[in-house]
Amino acid sequence: MWLSKVLRSFRFALEGLKYTLVSQRNMRIHFLAALCVLGFSLYLPLSKLEVLLLFVSIVLVLLAELFNTAVEAVVDMVTKDFHPLAKVAKDVAAGAVLLSAGLAVIVGISVFYPYLDLAMQTFEFAPYPPNIGLAALIVFDFFLTLILKAWIHRLEKPQWEPSMTTSLAFCIATLLVRMINNLLVTILVTLLSALLIGTRLRIRTRKRPVLLGAVLGIVVGILGIQLL
Repeated sequence: MWLSKVLRSFRFALEGLKYTLVSQRNMRIHFLAALCVLGFSLYLPLSKLEVLLLFVSIVLVLLAELFNTAVEAVVDMVTKDFHPLAKVAKDVAAGAVLLSAGLAVIVGISVFYPYLDLAMQTFEFAPYPPNIGLAALIVFDFFLTLILKAWIHRLEKPQWEPSMTTSLAFCIATLLVRMINNLLVTILVTLLSALLIGTRLRIRTRKRPVLLGAVLGIVVGILGIQLL
């Protein structure tokens, strides 16, 4: 009897995890990130404390996402109409996820930074000296994006038009990373780029153009540096 109750409680808990993983896109992203981090940590000589910090950070993010999903389900069950308090409940739960994810990012950078910095120095890429060619690359990216936007607009497929803002931003970010060749600068530039693309992705109708613009900017930056 007692064992049956314990097994049933485990089954219910696994059902909750499965529901959250299947229904919540953010939970799938968190799980994928956790698998990547854990897989990467297997190849590094991490201390017990560093491994413990990684595990705690991952679990905190997953717990926050589970609570967020539970709060959303309860609020939707109580009311289908808009209510200010319902919005507060959902926003506060989402805030908990944001804080836990921010903590996980800080822990990840703190743990992996020395190893990534050492790996980056091993490749011995010489910083690219700034010159007029870099400005020409940015101008080229601007005109290429503009031409693509005009051409795709004529095809009457606006959802495939690359975003000019993200194209230029990611082209400049790629050039900065290649010019300075410093891991800390790379991390900061990546965070700024992620903030920009996250802000732009809040507009549902602009998701594809934003992603296409980012890819275009990165490709122009990488290929341009190789050709200069």
